[in-house]
Amino acid sequence: MAGDANDPAYVHVRDEPHLASAKDFTEVLWQKCASYSDPHARSDARNHFLQRFWEMYLTCTFLERGLNPVRVGSEGPEFFVMINNTRVWIEAITPEAGSGDDKVPDIVHGDAYSVPTEKILLRFTHALVEKNKKYKAAVSKGIIHKDEPIILAINSRAIPHSPHEAELPYFIKAFLPIGNLQIPIDTRTMKAGEASYRYSGSLSKMNGSSVSTTSFLNSEFAHFSAVIHSGVDCANHPEYLGADFSVLHNPTSLFRIPEHIFSWCKQFKYEEDVNKELSITLI
Repeated sequence: MAGDANDPAYVHVRDEPHLASAKDFTEVLWQKCASYSDPHARSDARNHFLQRFWEMYLTCTFLERGLNPVRVGSEGPEFFVMINNTRVWIEAITPEAGSGDDKVPDIVHGDAYSVPTEKILLRFTHALVEKNKKYKAAVSKGIIHKDEPIILAINSRAIPHSPHEAELPYFIKAFLPIGNLQIPIDTRTMKAGEASYRYSGSLSKMNGSSVSTTSFLNSEFAHFSAVIHSGVDCANHPEYLGADFSVLHNPTSLFRIPEHIFSWCKQFKYEEDVNKELSITLI
């Protein structure tokens, strides 16, 4: 839309010639999913461009994959899909860098720095807490039935460093107690042992408080069946919609999403063996 816009990304994509392909891609998505969007989506994109783009991308991906999203009013989650005769709600969020002492610092090109892993993970844990509050509000209003599951769809493009993941995606470490990868070395033979992940059940904020990373082992979040993660935006996207998705299945969920539903993208599941060793498996 012409005129003023508060989101610089919206203005750049709309007006800059070198972003013409990104603009065209956005318009194609809009034409496909406009009828599934709330009445204010187009105007609100001028202020929250990535959030609205992510909602469009999600909707179009689900349409493309034959999951037939259904939108119910302008309140509550973006839409639901039917899986095994159950309404599964999809809630989208695009967390940003945050504020205050726990803000994720911007990337300074050309400088050496340590990746602020804990601050990145805090943005994911905060997103889950915020959407859990909104889920409960939607249940109290009767929009969602208390027995209906939800999938949290997180786009981390606006979190600095986050799209450039480590050996294990950040969003997995935010919801399960999986810390850094460790490899034991025999100091006599210098031979490496089997690699494993350290247990890490919490994060430390700058004010000294701690935040749990065990949400997906907590019954309070059992209504979340899975998390979809992506770092997509209109200028950085795969050839096929949703090919960028990673899915983490919630091991304590009351409703398990069948693996074949997301057979077209990366899927992870969490396991704990008889020795209480932690493992995350790529399905």
